[in-house]
Amino acid sequence: IICMLSIYLSIIHPSIHPSLRVRRRRGRRTTTPHTLRLRENYQQQHQEEEGRLRKETSTMRPLTEEETTTFFEKLAKYIGRNIRFLLDRKDENYCFRLHKDRVYYASEKLVRKAQSVPRENLGCLGTCFGKFTKSKKFRLEITCLEYLARFALYKIWIKPAGVMSYLYGNHVLKAHLGRITENTPKHQGVIFLSMSDVPLGFGVAAYSTKECRKLEGTAIVAFHQADVGQYLRNEDDLAAYSSG
Repeated sequence: IICMLSIYLSIIHPSIHPSLRVRRRRGRRTTTPHTLRLRENYQQQHQEEEGRLRKETSTMRPLTEEETTTFFEKLAKYIGRNIRFLLDRKDENYCFRLHKDRVYYASEKLVRKAQSVPRENLGCLGTCFGKFTKSKKFRLEITCLEYLARFALYKIWIKPAGVMSYLYGNHVLKAHLGRITENTPKHQGVIFLSMSDVPLGFGVAAYSTKECRKLEGTAIVAFHQADVGQYLRNEDDLAAYSSG
């Protein structure tokens, strides 16, 4: 019956060539040559667009207005208006540059020297503050801890008994809380230090200063985000974009 129907269509409708018709075989749709050409053109354009975007993101450049806003909003959660001290320095002019989706903080003198290096050979420059994700959100990295600790608005000191636990990526418990900056708001970005003022990492306060006083010893007072233990746990990843 199928063969007779195919012969009938070829005779009655000779303009419909079998190679140009869309037919169904075993539930699958057979595409026409025209559809195949469209698909090939789309794939080629998509590959060219990916190549162009890859080339743009690998080039060191200043941050756009949107990127600067996203970056500064994230940074302000930890150091507030002290961001101005990063750019308005007395020793030398510093700036932020984007390279391979990561934001670097370096002197303008170093940036000018880096511009003479081919982009495929440039690994990193200055201090990496973090990276932009595929969803255009910004994530701070442990490599910027030195500057966060210097200009931080709110800090939490961890008792010696809780330092190792924190350096293994765990949250900070009330039992390990040594001190906390007065009037620390809830969900505020904080810097973690040892009782001898050595920066250990950063995170987010789970409770305000007043609320912490009422918590039990097993309650989480601050959430972990990054710690210096990552230099050992993620040595290869950090070494790839850290200039030391």
